[in-house]
Amino acid sequence: MSWRAPEFSASPFPVPTFPSRPAPWSLLAAGTVLLLVLPGCGGFDRGPGGTWDELSRGGDGERFEPGMVEGLPEPARRFLLQAIEPGTPLARSVDVSMEGTIVLDPERDPLPMLAVQVLSPPDGFIWSARTTGGLMRIRGYDRYSGGEGEMRWKLFGVIPVMRATGPDVTRSAAARMAMEGVMVPSWLVPREGAEPAVRWEDVDGDHARFVVTVAGERVATTVRVDAEGRPLRAWADRWNEGKYERFQVEFDGEFQAGGYRLPGVIEAGWRLGDPDEFRFFRARLTGVTFR
Repeated sequence: MSWRAPEFSASPFPVPTFPSRPAPWSLLAAGTVLLLVLPGCGGFDRGPGGTWDELSRGGDGERFEPGMVEGLPEPARRFLLQAIEPGTPLARSVDVSMEGTIVLDPERDPLPMLAVQVLSPPDGFIWSARTTGGLMRIRGYDRYSGGEGEMRWKLFGVIPVMRATGPDVTRSAAARMAMEGVMVPSWLVPREGAEPAVRWEDVDGDHARFVVTVAGERVATTVRVDAEGRPLRAWADRWNEGKYERFQVEFDGEFQAGGYRLPGVIEAGWRLGDPDEFRFFRARLTGVTFR
């Protein structure tokens, strides 16, 4: 069986198969294991010690004014004006909670999942999730922090099923971090001395592109917005299994918090719209805190 890694969220894991008629002793053993490990599956693994708190640091108190986006491409200006209310503190990070579904195996149905995330571009993110349906409970996280990407996932929060680091993981995670800047609109507002600099490029009346380099990875994210400036979709070329592929996110609805308007529903996948698309992630925001 082959697996394609949906690196935007959790990676797919081989799912063990069981005999159609297991022996009574094997059922007893399996039941004993489940009783031992399932009570510990309810929380979230928030990554290396202290990293989550480091990424949750607040902004410097500067507030958003419409004049800050004058001169940007019209779709970018429209997007930022609808996303941030005048006078709102420009946040450095956001904490998000969500619920939805994820596909771990293209040949199986999506699994329900819960997730929390801290996102602080350009420093990094931690996305921590756990599946909640069936017996195959998987818990873990994807992260980019300290210039390094990592994926670490465990069955029942105990048995390791995925641990990945290295240059390829970092390249993909850095691109994900840059793309998810859409969820921290304050980062996309031009500010003097900001490093790395985010540069907006004009595309047409409905699209604009922001370009940033993270961990040596140049990421150009195209955003499509509607007439009011609400984002409809975003995409970029992202490193995946030894080559660049189009990674795309589609948005719907609205979630308001702390003077910001974010999309309320997110879908993501590789090559969306193509015959071989892999749409593996759908989530609804349930809580948002800007800092």
